[in-house]
Amino acid sequence: MKKIALLLAVAMAFSAVGCASKDDKQEIVVPIYQTDKIDYKTEKAEIGDISQKYYVDGRFDYPYYEKVSFKIDGMIESVSVEENDPVEKGDLLCTLVSDDLDDQLAEKKLYIDQAQKSVNTLQSEGGSANEIQLAQTELELQQLEYQHLEDSLENYKVYAPCNGVFRSDGKTSFENNIDDQRGAENIIVEGAKVTAGQSFGVVSDHSQQYLVCDVYDNALENVNFGTKVELEQGVVSAKGKVIDIIESTVGGGKVFTYVIEPDKDADISDLGVQCCFDVYSKLDTVIVPSKAVKKSKDRTYVNLLIEGSKIEQDVEVGIEDDKQTEILSGLSGGEDVIIN
Repeated sequence: MKKIALLLAVAMAFSAVGCASKDDKQEIVVPIYQTDKIDYKTEKAEIGDISQKYYVDGRFDYPYYEKVSFKIDGMIESVSVEENDPVEKGDLLCTLVSDDLDDQLAEKKLYIDQAQKSVNTLQSEGGSANEIQLAQTELELQQLEYQHLEDSLENYKVYAPCNGVFRSDGKTSFENNIDDQRGAENIIVEGAKVTAGQSFGVVSDHSQQYLVCDVYDNALENVNFGTKVELEQGVVSAKGKVIDIIESTVGGGKVFTYVIEPDKDADISDLGVQCCFDVYSKLDTVIVPSKAVKKSKDRTYVNLLIEGSKIEQDVEVGIEDDKQTEILSGLSGGEDVIIN
């Protein structure tokens, strides 16, 4: 019985080996998928020169103005000027009601007349020197008080502080129409009440015209007094410099007006001028196309193409112009930078 069992075991072993040999001869097929080749567009990181420049349209205008405001509280009697009217220094622009002061002046004039009569009577009827002196002193006192009242009458009038063009300050309405007054902080019409210090408007100083550039919301970085400016007007080129920066508010937003003084030999007309603020230049530095620089919340990097693979490289950037960016660290020049 044991001998039969042993023979069966040997037969099963040979049968198993035979099956394994049959399986080894079968070909194993592994699926291979065709992938699209990524076409990276690259440019070399170069060693070169870069400048931080701003290009802004300029115009010739009158950037300076003087504010006009009321000296005292009161009520408007008359307005003698309209928006964009040319004015000269000393022109009357507005008058406040001065009835109370007019009454005081009239009353004081009666006192002066009475005091003058007293002096005349004493002199003609042989009054004593002491009586005449006292009467004369009273007359002079009344005249001084009258002069003081008359001088204060000027507080009821608003005059142009300089030659130029009058305009509203953007917060004031000079119209009786309710729609025109909507949103205005100050109403300047006959019968309207005003307070001391309240704005009446401004007078643009037209004594000298300047080349100016307006920049909205944010000031130009690193542009200060004395910054060099390159000027282009058609085929004509010239140079100048920033001599003033005026900050104002228009429609709730900030406006920075850069006042430019062209060089004395600048041959430009009073038409539009392309102004280039030349802020800063760097020579022999690593530069890459600005579109290659990527920024996330906490890092700045570029993508490099190394042996067919895209590799992210952290960088520190410096100044930028319209097309290029300076790389302060992370690249040494010559790298293939992916720009798409």
